[in-house]
Amino acid sequence: MKRFARLRLLLTMAALALVVALVVAVASPYAPVVEPCLEIEAVWAIEDARVESETPLVTALEHDGRALGYDVQSNTFYCTLGLENGDDWPDIRLTAPDAGGVSLCFVDDYAYDWCADAIREGYSYQILAYTDEAYSYANVVFTGLPVISIHTQQELLPHEDIAVSVSVSAAGEAGLTANARAHKRGDTSLRTQRKHGIKVEFTRGADGTRKTERDMPVLGRTDEFILIACSMDKLLIRDKLSWDLWNGIVSADEPFGARQTAYCEVFVGDAYQGVFVMMEPYDYALEIGKLGAEATATDTLYRLAGASVYEFDRPLIQDHLGYYYEQHYAPAGETGHDAIAPYLALIAQEDDAAFCAQAVEMLDIDSVIRYALFVQACGMTDNEHNNLYILAHREESGYRYLFAPWDLDVSWGRDDEENAEVWYAFTVFDRLVELDCGGVVRDRLAAIWQQMRACGFNAEHVERLLTSYSTQLNDSGAFYRDAVRWNRSNSYSENYSTYSYASVRFAMMDARIEEMTGDALRGRRLKINGYTTFDEGPL
Repeated sequence: MKRFARLRLLLTMAALALVVALVVAVASPYAPVVEPCLEIEAVWAIEDARVESETPLVTALEHDGRALGYDVQSNTFYCTLGLENGDDWPDIRLTAPDAGGVSLCFVDDYAYDWCADAIREGYSYQILAYTDEAYSYANVVFTGLPVISIHTQQELLPHEDIAVSVSVSAAGEAGLTANARAHKRGDTSLRTQRKHGIKVEFTRGADGTRKTERDMPVLGRTDEFILIACSMDKLLIRDKLSWDLWNGIVSADEPFGARQTAYCEVFVGDAYQGVFVMMEPYDYALEIGKLGAEATATDTLYRLAGASVYEFDRPLIQDHLGYYYEQHYAPAGETGHDAIAPYLALIAQEDDAAFCAQAVEMLDIDSVIRYALFVQACGMTDNEHNNLYILAHREESGYRYLFAPWDLDVSWGRDDEENAEVWYAFTVFDRLVELDCGGVVRDRLAAIWQQMRACGFNAEHVERLLTSYSTQLNDSGAFYRDAVRWNRSNSYSENYSTYSYASVRFAMMDARIEEMTGDALRGRRLKINGYTTFDEGPL
C-alpha cells in the first residue's frame, strides 16, 4: 500500500513538473532571474568552483520586459527607474533573455541605499553570472531617464541609412524593441563635433526597406524619431528650452506645430553615447496636409541655408544675397522653383510701396511675426538665413508663404551671452514693421508679442522649465555621465546663465517692440543690401 502511495506521489510530482515546464516553454521564453544578493562566502564558493570567463556570460538584461542599455567597454547595464521613486525602491526584476544555463545574482545589495541617492549619484551595483564551469561579473547602474539602444555591428553613417534594431525603455511604460534604419544627422556638427545627432525610422522587416509605425515610449505612435545631440551646448538645455517654448505658442493642429521632447540616454552598438533629446520630427506631407487635403498636392516646402553645404540631391536656388533655398518637399512630378520665385522677387523688391502691396498679398503676416519674435526672444543667431522652413501654400491668387523653425541649437547666447540686449536684424520682418505694411503689421506685432509673453516668454516660466531640466539631468545621474563621456568640465547642470540671459532679453524686447510700434520708429532706417531694415545694436 505504501509502495502505491509513493508511486502516486511520484506521478503527481512528475505531472506538476511537466505542467511547469509546459508553462515556461509555451507562456514565456526562458529568462534567468537576477536573484537577490548572496552572502559573500557563497560568492567565494561559486568562484572557487569555477573558472572566470574571458568574455561576459550575459550581455543583455531586461527589467519587466524593458531592455537595459549596455556599455560593453565598462561591462555596465543601465536600468531606467524614472525619477518618482523617492527613497523607496520599486520592485526590480532583472532577467537575462536567451541566457539558458546561466544563473545570476546581485553581489552588491542596492537596497542598502536610498533609491533616489543611488540614481542621482550613479551608484554601480555588481552582479554575478555563472554556469557549472565559469563565472563573470557585470555592473548595473540605475538611471532616471528613458534609455534608447541602437543595436548595430557597424558605425552609423551621415545621411545614409543602415539596418539596425532599436530598444526603447521608459519607466512605467511598455518597452519597445523593433527593426529600424538609422543614420547620423546634422550639418556643421558632423564636421566639427564628436557627438552626433541620429535619425531612426521604424521598419516592417529587418532589411529596413519599408517604414512602419510603432508605439514609441514617451512619444506615442510614430514611424520615426530623432535624437538631438546638444553637442554644442555644454548645458544640454538650449534645444529643449527652445522647442518647449515653441510648443507654447503653436498647436499640434497647425503646420509645423508643437513637438514633444524628452531627455534620454543613448547607446549605439553597445557603447554609451550620453544624453540626447528625443523628438518626433516633422513629417512634411503630414504637416502640409494640415492646411487641407489638397495642400500636399499643391504646396512646396523650402529650407534656407547660409551656404551651399548640402550633399543631398535636392534642388537648390539662391536669392539676390546669395543665400540658398533647398527644396525639401514638392508635389509629385513638379520641378523647378516656381513656388519660391515670387518670394525671391518680393525680398529683392526695392520699391517700398510695391513691397508692401505684394507682402500683404503673399505673406502670412502672423506667421512671419510669430517666427521672427520667437527667433529674437530665444537669441537665435542662426535662424534667419539658415535653419528656417518656408512653406509655399498655393491659393487661388497665388502662393502665400508661412515660416517655421528647423534647428534651434544656436540660441540663448550660445555665441555670446553678453549680447542679450542686441536686436538681431531680420530683414523681411524688419521691413514689414518699419513700413507698417497694410497698416496692420505693428498692431499685430504688439498683440502677438503680448500673447507670447503670456504663453511662456517670461522669466518666471523659463525659470520653471530650466529648473525642471536641471532636476532631470542631475537627479538622473545622466548629466555627469555625459560630461565624463565627452570630457566636459561641467559635471553638474546649472541654469542661472540661461535664466539671466532670458530675463535681460525679454525686457529688451519689451522696450524695443514698444519703440517699433510707436512714432519713435521713424528716422532709424538704414539701407542694407538695397532695402530698408532697422539698425542693429542695443537700445
